[in-house]
Amino acid sequence: MRTVDPVADHIAELERSLRGPARARRSMIAEARAGLEDAADAYRECGLDAARAAARAVRDFGGIPEVAPQFQEELTARQGRRNALLLAVVFPAMLFGWDLLASSGMIAWKPGPPAVAVVVLAKTLDAAAALVAVAALVLLAATFRRTMSPRRVTAAVGLTGMVGSAVCSVTCMAMNLVDPRATVESFVASPVALAVFAGSMGVVTVVVRAAVRTLRVARWG
Repeated sequence: MRTVDPVADHIAELERSLRGPARARRSMIAEARAGLEDAADAYRECGLDAARAAARAVRDFGGIPEVAPQFQEELTARQGRRNALLLAVVFPAMLFGWDLLASSGMIAWKPGPPAVAVVVLAKTLDAAAALVAVAALVLLAATFRRTMSPRRVTAAVGLTGMVGSAVCSVTCMAMNLVDPRATVESFVASPVALAVFAGSMGVVTVVVRAAVRTLRVARWG
């Protein structure tokens, strides 16, 4: 027969009710557990038996419907903060990496007659990445403001990641499809180009997955 432990049961229920960054969630749960155990110890020192002391500590801590929203609000803000920082770093870094490789001559891509379209698409890609980075920085600052709704800010971060990834991916694919011959020749002549393209798509996949997690946390919070 399992021994009833009000503190452990309460903490387990609280943990099940929360969504957000794993490390932050573990830290918050550990802090809550330590607080409950300290309170139970204090009641035992006052003469209560272990079961009553634990039950009193849990009662003072508050029910899950009361305390979980407070914990979740902080986790939601942290999720938005984490993803906003990712967006602010990843999008400029990818473009800088592509420009650096192109200027170094490691990627020799020479589009044919539709060169004007490629230039327009390239400028669109630069602008989209810059807008995502700026929006991410603004939203990152918003996650520290207590007057802002963590749920709305975090949802905005997730949507920024999804839209930014979609626009940049479509634009990049369009650049390669405008003159597929030049693209194929570039990949054949410079395997680095293919590796960088695959790596960029991998990074975008990571960003999309992070955005999906962020939207889920925002919806939960």
